[in-house]
Amino acid sequence: MKKNFSISLIIFFISLLIFLANSWGLSIYSLDEAKNSECAREMLERGDFIVPTFNYELRTDKPPLHYYFMILGYKIFGVNEFSARFFSAVFGALTVLITYLISARYLGTKIGLLSVLVLISSLHTAIQFHMAVPDPYLIFFINASLFSFLYGFEERKKFFIYLFYVFTAFGVLSKGPVAVVLPSFIIFLYLIFTKNLNLKNLKYLSMPLGISLILLISLPWYIAVYIKTNGLWLKDFILHHNLERFSKPLEGHGGIFLITFLYVFVGLLPFSIFILQSLRLAFKDKKNRLILFSIIFSLTYILFFAISKTKLPNYTVPAYPPLAILIGYYLSKIEFSKRLSILISLIVYTVLTVLIPVALYTAISKEKPISDLNYLSFYFFLWFIGGLLAIILSFKDKRFIIPSLSISSIVLTLMFFFYIFPKIDNRNPVKHILPLMDKSQEIYYYGGFNPAFLFYIRKRIPPLEDRLIYTDKEFYILSRKKFIDRFKNVPEIRIIKVAKDLFEKHYSVLLKKD
Repeated sequence: MKKNFSISLIIFFISLLIFLANSWGLSIYSLDEAKNSECAREMLERGDFIVPTFNYELRTDKPPLHYYFMILGYKIFGVNEFSARFFSAVFGALTVLITYLISARYLGTKIGLLSVLVLISSLHTAIQFHMAVPDPYLIFFINASLFSFLYGFEERKKFFIYLFYVFTAFGVLSKGPVAVVLPSFIIFLYLIFTKNLNLKNLKYLSMPLGISLILLISLPWYIAVYIKTNGLWLKDFILHHNLERFSKPLEGHGGIFLITFLYVFVGLLPFSIFILQSLRLAFKDKKNRLILFSIIFSLTYILFFAISKTKLPNYTVPAYPPLAILIGYYLSKIEFSKRLSILISLIVYTVLTVLIPVALYTAISKEKPISDLNYLSFYFFLWFIGGLLAIILSFKDKRFIIPSLSISSIVLTLMFFFYIFPKIDNRNPVKHILPLMDKSQEIYYYGGFNPAFLFYIRKRIPPLEDRLIYTDKEFYILSRKKFIDRFKNVPEIRIIKVAKDLFEKHYSVLLKKD
């Protein structure tokens, strides 16, 4: 127990350090981070912990749990980038920890550690747990609930069955019905495949009490927000942000069925190159309950979002821990695996890791504000170096493949957060426009504006009314380039700055009425 406790602490803090890397030094700029961080700040400022708002208007995108943790972060560290992201990293580290605990329990410490290595070597996993969005919380609660079910069911420990329902309730407060629908279906499939779907086991799961627990924890906020918004929040959240997202692509985030599998493959690099071998071995050894559960968990989750019309890379991240367990299981036996199969995977990886920097170089070169930073793409050749080294060392001992791939990827992850991305972040238009404004003066917007401004201006930005243009008042106007023709014939209004939003079609504009 002492040994396991020490290993758990080390895993938690190493994961936390990776997921917190330079989270204080990167702007709150992306649309999702800006809206979620500002929404939490406004709730704190207004002292209203029921109704979420953005620019002091109702925001129906997500339930409130992540706002509460951000508010706690603001209370502890002040309102800043680090505090908005702090608990995302904490829940990321907890996700890695529970992945280790469940895999070490059923497959041994070695496989538990290899599963951890798969997760912390993934750049996409680190990016996901860096962000001030609800996904880190959902990822943890989905995995915590399902791992609790498995342990409670297999070990006949009722406390963990109740814990499953508690974690599910918090998942519902993180992102809504998805935290109930998918875990329930995964458990249903597991009971079928293990021939445990019978009255005795259903009675053991105490579903009436469990449903009561879920409702007791999650329902009060939903009732409160329904009452305070006259049903508007609930209607828009269920119909638009859940049913519509599944039935049709929203905000341009569509794609073919296979793109979801590509997201998972790229997201779990470098070790996803062994995903086919891992699944083959898993199906062969599916008598182990955790192996079978991880197959059902990961494939159900991926297939669900492959069918969904709206597709985003972050949707399938809850499937990373069970996939990491399956890959970790394969890596534990890599020395006995066929050399040709491993070699093919490594060759695919080296080819891919040549193409990725080339694609990044092209993408950055086309983005005018950062085109001179295209050299940053060359740092991604660290993946290639790790792959090449793995090929060479595999002829000596196949076990050397694991540290070669892992170390190169973790080094790249740290370089990404401390060096590569900060250089790009320094070119974002919000960072350049803010110093040109006197935030104590009145600020309006016309047509639309970058949401990140609100997090730093920290007051309502009302829409500009035409009557104000012809008054003697002085004020700033935030807008988009496509709207500035409106002010061509108004001599009192001058353009101070036009700057392109990174990786978007929009241009942010600052105007001043003197």
